Order: sequence, then C-alpha cells, then structure tokens
Amino acid sequence: MEDKKENIQPVLVVEHKTKFNWSPKGKILALEIGLCLIVIICNAVSFGCNLWSPIIELVLAIIIFIVHGMDLQLQIFLWMDFIRAITGSLILLITSLVCINWAWIIPGQVAGLIFGVMAAAVFGYDTFTIIKYIKELKEQGRIGNVIFS
Repeated sequence: MEDKKENIQPVLVVEHKTKFNWSPKGKILALEIGLCLIVIICNAVSFGCNLWSPIIELVLAIIIFIVHGMDLQLQIFLWMDFIRAITGSLILLITSLVCINWAWIIPGQVAGLIFGVMAAAVFGYDTFTIIKYIKELKEQGRIGNVIFS
C-alpha cells in the first residue's frame, strides 16, 4: 500500500511557505510594492520630478516582504518596518504634492502623482497596523518599553 502522507507533504510545505502572501500584512506589502512600481513606471516614462523616493521605498518593501515571508520577525525588523512605513508615507505624499505644481500638463506624470498619493495612503495604513501590532505585543509583555510607555 502507498503511504498517503508522502504525497501530501510537498503540498503542505508549499502551503506553509505561501501562507504569508495571503495574510493581511502580506497583502499590504504586495500592494505597496505594486503601487511603487506603477509610480516608478509613470514617473520614468514622463521624465518625472522625483524617481528616487519610490525606488527606495520599493526596495525596502521588498526586503520587509522577504523578512516577514521567512518568519524572521525580530524586534529590530519590527521597528525597521515601522520607520519604513512612516517615512514612505510622508516622503511619497510630500513629493507627490510638490511635483503636482509643474506636472499637470503631462498625463503620465499626473497618473504617477495620483498613484503616489494612493501609495502614501497605503503606507499610512501600514503604519497604523504596525502601531496597533506593537501595542498588542506590549500588552502581552513580549516587547520592551522602548517607545510606547
């Protein structure tokens, strides 16, 4: 007789490795990566005003996605994710609002700026969820009294 557990094992490993992709944090990070890609493409096609801020935020979001996907959620990565989300929100919002002054003529740049504001909103929502998660960890006593006292 064949052992059915051996046939099921590879499916369970794949399911375990992709579980993070379907979690709320995985969906938020995937949305951030997608929106940053769209902003980069729109700004690059129209020779936009600021191309570096979405590139930096894209790289940092990919790093955090890999860290969370590999279950390396140490305390330093939690604070790094928090700082990345809050700076991403502020930088994308400010650069989108500043660049709207001279970019209203070019349709590609206007689309990039709109997606930049949307990305800033998603980064802001991610910041809110991280703060909520840090407060939950503090209430459980699993995190030190570093910032939230």
